[in-house]
Amino acid sequence: MSDAHFTATVPPESLQSLLQEKMLAIRNSLRPGQQQMADWQSGPLAVSAVPGAGKSTGMAAAVAIAIARQYQIPAELRPSFRRQIVVVTFTRSAAANIKLKIRGYLKQLSLPPTGFAVYTLHGLALNIASRHPNFSGLELENVTLITPNQSHRFIRTAVEQWINHNLESYSRLLEGHQFDGEETERLRRQSVLRTEVLPDLATTVIHEAKSSGILPEKLREWSQKTTDEYDILRVAAGLYEQYQNLMRSRDFIDYDDMILASLRVLENDSARRIEQNQVFAVFEDEAQDSSPLQTQLLEILASNQGEEAGVQGCRSRG
Repeated sequence: MSDAHFTATVPPESLQSLLQEKMLAIRNSLRPGQQQMADWQSGPLAVSAVPGAGKSTGMAAAVAIAIARQYQIPAELRPSFRRQIVVVTFTRSAAANIKLKIRGYLKQLSLPPTGFAVYTLHGLALNIASRHPNFSGLELENVTLITPNQSHRFIRTAVEQWINHNLESYSRLLEGHQFDGEETERLRRQSVLRTEVLPDLATTVIHEAKSSGILPEKLREWSQKTTDEYDILRVAAGLYEQYQNLMRSRDFIDYDDMILASLRVLENDSARRIEQNQVFAVFEDEAQDSSPLQTQLLEILASNQGEEAGVQGCRSRG
């Protein structure tokens, strides 16, 4: 969901005055918290607000005003490589909504609908990985994207494979405390473990670990420092490992793999400069929902060869 890159010619003085009046009118139409976003010019900014407080509206106005300010800067003084504002949100519907609002504000400012790009976080990651396949480690035309959950066959298969390779640990989980060996109870526990407990553990651990950049080996290392009777962390590491092996063997990736692929791209100095030089600022909606690696991705994009560019995060509570 990208618009054309920003190119601006400073308008005549009379039009400059009119543009300033329109920017001020938009700014004054906002609530105090929204005005804080509209007043942003550089550096980090975080705005916390409850659901329904108008975060996306304030962010859209802030994006339009920030673009308008670029029209007030002479071309020779404006860094030519910071071409657009990147706006990031979590869902496609939210991305479409905020894009429509930005275009509406730019229309009020009598400016073309350019100078910004709106993505979901994973759409942004895919965009970066697609542009640099040599560094991403993904052959995107040959892989299939999946969204694993508790009932997904890969999770189920990972659970069954872990059980087959860890019968002693599985038996310890199955018997637990105060198990008298009664067959009906054994069958009930077996069903709950295989269809609910272990798939739920696998789903939770895989997402939380991958989104934080934690590998199965690290979980296994941590498990050696715990005194848990059932070695739950070691069980989790084993489930995670089985899942990763399945994904690699079938050429499947999940959304966390896309974030990791984009970060691999940005580890390359040349690719990182290319990506950074297209970004004037990063605005993130619902920033409290970002994982550590997602936050790292946006922070890299919002910096310029070690110099901080614009980062705006909008956080909600409730």
